[in-house]
Parts: sequence; structure tokens; C-alpha cells
Amino acid sequence: MNISYKQKVLVLILISVLLRLFLAGVLEFGNDEVYYWLYAKYPDVSHFDHPSMVGFFIQFFTGNLYFDSELAIRLAAIIPSGLSMYVVFLIGSYIKDSRTGFISCLLYCLSIYGFVIAGTFILPDSPLVLFWLLSFYFFIQTIPNTPEKKYHVKLLLGFLFAGLAIYSKYQAVYILFGVSVYVLFRNRKWLKNVFFYLGFIFPLIAITLVFYWNYTNDFISYKFHGNRVSFFSLQFNKNSFIREILGQFIYNNPYIVITLVLMLIAIWKKKFHFRKNYITFFFYCSFPLILTTIYLSISRNTLPHWSGVSHLTLLPLLAVFLSERLKNITKNLSIGIVILSVLMITTTFVINNGLFLPEENSIQKEKLGRKDALLDMYGWKQASEKLTQVFKEEYVSDLPIISNRWYPAAHIDYYIARPNNMKVYGVGNLNEIHKYYWINQTYYELGDEVLYITDSRNFKNPKTLFEDRYSKFNLLRTVPIERRGVVVKYVFLYKLSKV
Repeated sequence: MNISYKQKVLVLILISVLLRLFLAGVLEFGNDEVYYWLYAKYPDVSHFDHPSMVGFFIQFFTGNLYFDSELAIRLAAIIPSGLSMYVVFLIGSYIKDSRTGFISCLLYCLSIYGFVIAGTFILPDSPLVLFWLLSFYFFIQTIPNTPEKKYHVKLLLGFLFAGLAIYSKYQAVYILFGVSVYVLFRNRKWLKNVFFYLGFIFPLIAITLVFYWNYTNDFISYKFHGNRVSFFSLQFNKNSFIREILGQFIYNNPYIVITLVLMLIAIWKKKFHFRKNYITFFFYCSFPLILTTIYLSISRNTLPHWSGVSHLTLLPLLAVFLSERLKNITKNLSIGIVILSVLMITTTFVINNGLFLPEENSIQKEKLGRKDALLDMYGWKQASEKLTQVFKEEYVSDLPIISNRWYPAAHIDYYIARPNNMKVYGVGNLNEIHKYYWINQTYYELGDEVLYITDSRNFKNPKTLFEDRYSKFNLLRTVPIERRGVVVKYVFLYKLSKV
């Protein structure tokens, strides 16, 4: 029986979803993920760090947090990622054929950014990728072509999804930048079409919502990101630059990055012949963001996943390049996906069981586990169970919990405070407590007694943090967190009093 490439893609998506459901169900939240849970618990027009879309996605896929587990919340990444894979297939099929679309989908599964970071873990990138790719899919069917009435609906859909992408994450403005540059330099006929201008209404709505929230909050998001991102600096940050280059290399899969470089060389040497208008449109919509993040890393700390969506956009073009040169490309990519899947499953066992990790023997309890970055996603459920019992024994479950930073405040909030109906306050400056500055305003003022929780991975002595607020700092309990019978870190519970 002959199976069409569309059917193969649907099977591939199903298998990928099942694998990611497994990963999502066995891993605890990372720092960023549990923080974005707050966006769903405390929805707003926008937020300090990012626009609101990721919170709305979580609300939608969890029934407004009716189903409140790691798996349920991560559905807001897993299901959209499956849809994104299909959109990549559609793009590849449109620019050439369904085989190219299938290869595009296989490449997507090899992308750590697309498959894991934005496709399994719940981050603003999850809705960003879906809406960006949908926007690109409709734009590539319209912008490179001569303006005609039959393209108007697709053009407006492209702008609509671009607006939704911007409401997911700010860097989505780069797809509008790519479209605008292409029109200005390659297809100015669109400048005479009224629908091209009408389309910008959708992105402007998204931008207006974010602007309104910032207007009512002293433009705090712009100030925050302005300090993180500077286009003009004479300082050279070697560590950030190296981290960005290596990060893009790893996050997007070395195979994909190397093949992308080979494709660029082939284009430069005129050995890759494909529709020039498509190649140009791909480049205008992808490379500006990639080059911007590399440029920013020269002087500022950046994160490699900032440009991940641009690499995903290039996959269909890369699929065309590979399909013309390698006959067994689908088989080879399938083998690569199997290997990557085995590595991911193995990683979950490493995180949850500490397999292959060297034992850390710290003399000081306050420093145990600092070298084990995997503990950010392990031990919080165990801490919740043990501290819940301590709260009952010490009769302190009616006290609020304070924290000096958004992490581990969000972890404490989700795993410890939530099941015990307790409140978590962020006590510190805005750049440290982030969303908790607004959450605090929904609660009553702190009383004379509070709880403070810290762990040995990020131990902070409460006296050095809060001596201006409290006079007594009583360590109630030191809770060991074990993995395979070995203590890997400690959680410390303090009671702070003013008198």
C-alpha cells in the first residue's frame, strides 16, 4: 500500500506528540515554565517580561487551570507544536512538492528548539512559533506574487497571524520587517494595493494592547528590555558571543546549521538553483533576527533561543536543497530522529534518577547541589510532600511565604504554596521579583510573621535579605531531597518575625 507524504507527516506528528507527552508527564517544571504558569493564574493585557499569549494558551488548554499539572499545562506547547509541524509541511509542499514538505517536517523534529524548547516546554516561544509560521505560510503565497484580488484574504491572514505572533513575543516584528523590506526592494506593486496597508491593522492592535499596559505601568517592559538589549555599545562580551554562537549551533541541531551553511555557499557559488523570489523572501524573513541576536551578543547577554523561530522558517528551503542532493535523505533524517528521541528519553532518566552523574559531596549543607543544573527540574514534588507535613507539625500553614526573586518564588508557588492554599509574595526590587510586583497588589499586606523557603542550590541567608523588615530568623526545618537514596540538596524552611 502506497502511503502519501501527507499521511506520513500525520503519522510523524502523532509519534512526536506521544513522545513529547511522555517527556511532559515525567519532568517537573523548569524555572521559566513555572513562571509562565503565573501568566495564566493572574491574566492581564500584558506582562512585565512578555505579552500575554502564552498565558492565554495555558488557560485554553487547561480549562482555565482546571487541569493543573505539568502535562496539562505543557499541552499548550505540545499541541501547537504539532500544528506547527504541519504548517512547515504545507510551506514545503507549496514551494515545491509534498516530499519537500515531509523532509521539512523531519528537519523540524531534529531541531532541539522546535521539538523540545518550544515544542515540549511551555514558553512564549510555543505560540510564537505557531503564529509566525502560519503568518509566513500565507505571506509566501502572496507577497512574492503580483497583487491580485484572489490574494487579499491570504494577505490579511498573514498579517493577522503576524499580530498574534507579536502578542506572543516581541521579536515577531521581524517577520513584518522581512515582508516590508521585500516589498520595498523586490515587489513595490504591493505599495499600490490598499489591502497591504489594511493588513497592518492586526499587528497594530497587538502593539497597542502592549503599549496600553505599559502606559499604565510606567513603560516598565520597555525599560526592562532596553537594559537587556542595546544596539550601540563599544564593550565586547566574549562569553556572551561564544555562548550565542554555540547555543544557536546546538539548539538548532549541528546537522541543520552545517547544512544551512553549505546551502548558503551553494547559493553564493550559484550551484543551488531555485526560484530566486522564494529564496529572497526566506532570507528577508529569517536572517535579520538571526544576525541581530548575534550582533547583540557582542556586547550584551543574549539567549540562543531568541532566534530559533527564524531557523525553523528556513527548514522548507533547506529541505529543497537536501532533496536535490541526497536520495536517501528521508531515511537518514529518520535515523537521526530516532537517535535524538533516545537521547531525550535518556535525559529524562538522568534528571529523575541521577544516572551517570557524579556524586557531589559538599561539606556545607547550604552549598549541596550547586553544580547540578538538572536539579532545577527535580525535587520540587518531593519538597512539597515533605514541607506539607512540616507545615502541619509546626502549625504555620496559615502564614504567607516570601521570596526575594521570581525564581525560586514561582517554583515555591506552584509546588508548595498552591497545594496548601498559601500565598507567595515577592519581596525585593522589580527587576528581581518581576510578575510578583503585581501579584503582591492582589493580596493583603504582610503581617508580623512570614515563612521563607530556600534551597542549597540557590541558598540565600534570610537575615542578609530581610534584616530591615524582620528581627527574628528561626530555622524551623532542614529538609533533605533525595534521588535514588542519595541526598542531592536541602530545602530550608525559616520563620521570620518582627518581634
